[in-house]
Amino acid sequence: GLPGLAVLSMEIYASAVLEATLLPMPKPKESWREEMNKLAARAHRTYNSVVRENSDFVPYFRRITPLNALSQLPLGSRPAKRKQEG
Repeated sequence: GLPGLAVLSMEIYASAVLEATLLPMPKPKESWREEMNKLAARAHRTYNSVVRENSDFVPYFRRITPLNALSQLPLGSRPAKRKQEG
């Protein structure tokens, strides 16, 4: 292993956690909000142009994604069967 790198990584992680939890969050500037609104609008337009307005997207997605296999997996938000003990 690389103990020095592990210690450095832990220091960076701990510093970020302390900074995020102990320092007050900066109040968003109006210019930040304007830029985020522009970015969100552009992302929305781009998503729609790729996913909703491109007739090739659904066939492409079906071809590259194992949808049939995924639909057969027993996935759910809760366990299908709970253990009797504990």
